[in-house]
Amino acid sequence: MGAGLIALFLTCLRLTTTEAFELTTFARLVDFNAVEPFQHRVLLPAAAASIQAVAPLGETLLFGLMEMGFWMALIGVAYRALAQFGIGENTLSRRLLAFTVVIPMLLHLITPDLQITQSFSASDDILDLGTWTPRAIYYYVYDLPAAVFTLALVLMLSRLAERPHAAGIAAYLAVFAVATLNRETTVFLLPFVALLFWQRLSFSHWAAFLAAQAVLFAAIQLPLQWLFADNVNPNAHLGDTQYEFHLIYNLVALSSPLYALTYIARFAAGLYLPLLVWRRHLDRRLALALIGFALPLALFAVVVGRLVEQRIFIEIVPLIWLGALQVISARCADTGAIDAKR
Repeated sequence: MGAGLIALFLTCLRLTTTEAFELTTFARLVDFNAVEPFQHRVLLPAAAASIQAVAPLGETLLFGLMEMGFWMALIGVAYRALAQFGIGENTLSRRLLAFTVVIPMLLHLITPDLQITQSFSASDDILDLGTWTPRAIYYYVYDLPAAVFTLALVLMLSRLAERPHAAGIAAYLAVFAVATLNRETTVFLLPFVALLFWQRLSFSHWAAFLAAQAVLFAAIQLPLQWLFADNVNPNAHLGDTQYEFHLIYNLVALSSPLYALTYIARFAAGLYLPLLVWRRHLDRRLALALIGFALPLALFAVVVGRLVEQRIFIEIVPLIWLGALQVISARCADTGAIDAKR
């Protein structure tokens, strides 16, 4: 019940405080004429179009209902993550801790960007704040599902690394395929898989596992990109791709020290701080996920995404949240053991 109420509130909050990009509105997504690369992230638009074929429901209502479902799924997967990594003393504490994942997610998906055109002003020998304006960020239907899928896939891989078996690999590949239909950032799972299963599988099985994911990714993404090749993005200027180039824009945005500080404060709700301070307590599997998946994705996002839309890092946020709780839990356990020994 708690998860449902929180999901309802966050969905309503996001629908009313964010806005759809004019070239990727809900209606255009369902009609499959939004610009690339947004349109080939087809999982939810296809689901909405299928439902509309049999039920007279509007796009906003359909995407809102799906949003609610994914908020609840996020809390459920977060609970499974806490149990898998032994975080929390009992079931009740894990259920309560699982709700905390929505805090950093809210800061990335819903909280408006802070536009600082003038940090401070001086008039009549009085120092005051300058011109600060909140700007609504864009709503993209695939953002929240991408975070849920990423956390679920990392959990599946972490469990498989302990005991690889054919049924588990098949289940992982099935979820990987669905996640790839939602967003192509699943490709960044391949470096993580390569690091995680190196020396845990024979070389032939290791190479086959990586090849299976690469082939599956290509088999899904290449037809989608071909299918929507005519949905040209007028803002795309990264070579011959449909991606946009925003690196210079992002560097200019961060050139304001005050804006940079507010961005650092908002990023993942500051949960990267315990990761940095107590990194020696970090579980190897989560460390490899941050190095193999999160870091390459973050670098890519800085180039093709706009930093003022903090949602571009959304897949990374649940991993930072989980890593932070894990190192805090491990350090508390170590401290308790030392005190007991004394």
